This record gives sequence, C-alpha cells and structure tokens, in this order.
Amino acid sequence: MRFNELPKDEQDALASYGYEIAAEMEAKTEPDEGDPTLDPRWDPTRELRRLGSQRRELDREIERIVAASRHRGQSWTTIGNALGVTAEAARRRYEPQRLQEA
Repeated sequence: MRFNELPKDEQDALASYGYEIAAEMEAKTEPDEGDPTLDPRWDPTRELRRLGSQRRELDREIERIVAASRHRGQSWTTIGNALGVTAEAARRRYEPQRLQEA
C-alpha cells in the first residue's frame, strides 16, 4: 500500500514519526551500543507508534493473503494452522463479511 492510499490519520502518524526520526538522526553523532532502552534519548512512545504502524501494515497484508488463500480454495483449517490459530478463530477474524464490519 502506498502512503497516499493510507487513511489520513495513518498518514499523519507516519509523517510525525518520520519527523521524529529525522530530528533524532540530526541530533545524534554516533549510534549507541547495546540496549537502546538505556539511552536517555530513547522514546518508548515513538517505538510504540512505530510498532503499531508495522502491526497495521502486517494486518492488512495478512487479510490480503487470507482472501487470496480462500479464493484458491484453501480451508480455514489450513489458514488457521499457518497463522497458529484454530480454523474457527481464523474464520471469525478473516471471514469477508466480518472484515467489512470492522
């Protein structure tokens, strides 16, 4: 999915995240060694926004692949096994009418 195809709130969140990264990179002279959480400049909120963005992108990709799998005739059992959940859990989460309600 391209940036301009994302919902406006996600575009704003990603742009804000990008500005934060740029400011951090400009202020930093050398990367810190070891655990980034020990660096006083480390921002857990920024990290959570980054991870949230990645999770939303992964969720969209999974939905797309599940739809393609179903289109090719794969069972909910096969899809559930690939995702590490039961067939029923996969069906409840990714059934087309449920995705439209979300």
